[in-house]
Amino acid sequence: MKNKLAILIIWLFLGVAPAGWAQSEMELAKLDIWTETADFVYRDANLTNAGQFANVSSMNEFVNLIKKEDANSSIYSKLYKPIEDGGFYKLPKDPKAQLNTLVKSIYARLRNNDQRMNDIKRRRKLEDLHKQLQQIAADYGAPAATGAPIVQDAALQNPDSAQQQETFTDPDGTTTDATAEEKLSSLAKREENTTITGTNSMTILAIALGLINLVLIYLLNKEIKKQSKRIDQRRIDIDNLAQMVNLPGRVGSDGAGKITMAAVENLINRAMAKERENLQAAPTPAPISSQPVKAAAVVPPASQANVSQQPRVEPQGIEELVTAANHTPPPTDKPQSKYARIPVNGGFHEQDLYDTPQHDSIYEIRISRKDPNRAMFRIVTNTNVHRSAIESAYLSLKDACTYQMNNTNATRIVNDEPGVLTQVNGFWKIDRKAQIHFE
Repeated sequence: MKNKLAILIIWLFLGVAPAGWAQSEMELAKLDIWTETADFVYRDANLTNAGQFANVSSMNEFVNLIKKEDANSSIYSKLYKPIEDGGFYKLPKDPKAQLNTLVKSIYARLRNNDQRMNDIKRRRKLEDLHKQLQQIAADYGAPAATGAPIVQDAALQNPDSAQQQETFTDPDGTTTDATAEEKLSSLAKREENTTITGTNSMTILAIALGLINLVLIYLLNKEIKKQSKRIDQRRIDIDNLAQMVNLPGRVGSDGAGKITMAAVENLINRAMAKERENLQAAPTPAPISSQPVKAAAVVPPASQANVSQQPRVEPQGIEELVTAANHTPPPTDKPQSKYARIPVNGGFHEQDLYDTPQHDSIYEIRISRKDPNRAMFRIVTNTNVHRSAIESAYLSLKDACTYQMNNTNATRIVNDEPGVLTQVNGFWKIDRKAQIHFE
């Protein structure tokens, strides 16, 4: 009898002790899960005293603490109380399954905060918390206790009560355990959809940035080519100016371009030969016929003086003929025109003007017939010159013309009003700029 009693006591001890140990392990796991959750909420909301949950040793102490701090953190009213009062995480008979369901419930509640989910950093911290809680559940989850079959047998003996336990309603009016599982699965699907949507958005953004970079590179290359073309045109203009400066007949600082003495003598000889030709072409005056002088006639001294001065009239007449031949008046039917390349120092030098248009002449200068010291100027009608002048407008047109560069594709220059020049010591100064526009 004593042996049977000892065996019964041992059997009862072995049946009840594991259940107590499992319950103790379950409470410790729940405490760790809730303290980690509360610590996360405090740190996520930047609240003070986030480390106060590290010293909590029981669930009662934890509940009293979050009730006290509920005005600041709302952990008790919005997180702990709805989950514990609902109790659907307690439906699984396996403690490990209960802990996993508790972790899913906490994770689902924390995801309901839109501000937290819209912030990438806060959302990553929530994911880290979720993994940490899952690890706690895996570490503390004990296998099913020995007393579990007793509970199962009781459930089998009373099907009505088991049926009642399968369906329940939480304080928010939610559904049963199956509905809760559907919620958790829908949350997981929504998380996957959010991740996919974020990935697609980043891909589209990367493609858009790549296209923008390609467009910017194309525009930059186009602008570089345009500027290179303008630089080449400036070099051509500078070379033309250098050639004009070194033209023969211009006096340079180093004495280059001066007319030599031989050239001066040649010009003088040519002028003297032309004078001789003009003298030879002039009509010979008729010889003066001498009349016999009477012996009785006495010529007074005054008449002798007149006779002696009479032959001097012939040279005077020759000089007048030569002067008349040399100073032939120019034709007055049209004004005299000159042609110039570009203005220098606000005008045109006399030595830079040409009587005929050159291949690069831009300006036509018409000298007044009434006042040779005044002239009017305008752009020539050569369209080939117009293109080069427009491309080098800063060098060719700015100092002499008034215009508006509102057409970048212009190829022709139209004269609106001619400019006015005044000659001062061989320099035609611009008194009024010409007005032009582009077409």
